[in-house]
Amino acid sequence: MRAVEVIVTDKDGKIIYRTGHNLDLYEEYLKRKTNDLATAWIVRFFGALFSPTAVGGTITFSFTDTAGTARTQGAKRPTGIDTIADALFNNMQSCNNRLWISYGSSSAPPSRTDYKLGNKIGEGVAGVSADEIHGTVTISASFTFTSDTTIYEVGLEWEGTVSSYNVCGRFLVDRTVFPDGITVQAGQTLTIIYRFVL
Repeated sequence: MRAVEVIVTDKDGKIIYRTGHNLDLYEEYLKRKTNDLATAWIVRFFGALFSPTAVGGTITFSFTDTAGTARTQGAKRPTGIDTIADALFNNMQSCNNRLWISYGSSSAPPSRTDYKLGNKIGEGVAGVSADEIHGTVTISASFTFTSDTTIYEVGLEWEGTVSSYNVCGRFLVDRTVFPDGITVQAGQTLTIIYRFVL
């Protein structure tokens, strides 16, 4: 979703004319949005992507990885083997760069300061698909259970370079809790799907 606003002011700053596109949708979104971890990460990603960066400059952001270590990592770096490899999204020389979906048994409410699931009991590499026509990105994974299990939390983790150019790790992008739990019986398959509308 995007909104565009155009404002004309006089020399004293008084608004003479104001118009826009999708402003009502934008205001409705702000009323309904939650203050969740995934939204915070999307804002960080877009902020880093769109921040003006001079030649040789860098853009970094700080986070706590799933091991509980505070990190500051580059999102943009200048080229060169020891510099571009230090960027979260560009280093496949030293580290995998992929998403994981996990599930667990903690029913503790989610928080923007969560850095791992409360009690992870399973995980798998996620598949990702993008639909440019509808402006959506879908991230999913499926798990078949061998015993009856009740799931209370699901998580989305990003694996990549978390420090320097060769320190690999993960950070939690989202933790969602289902307070009533989801029971999966032996032989059943649990599919977890994240959908982002852009």
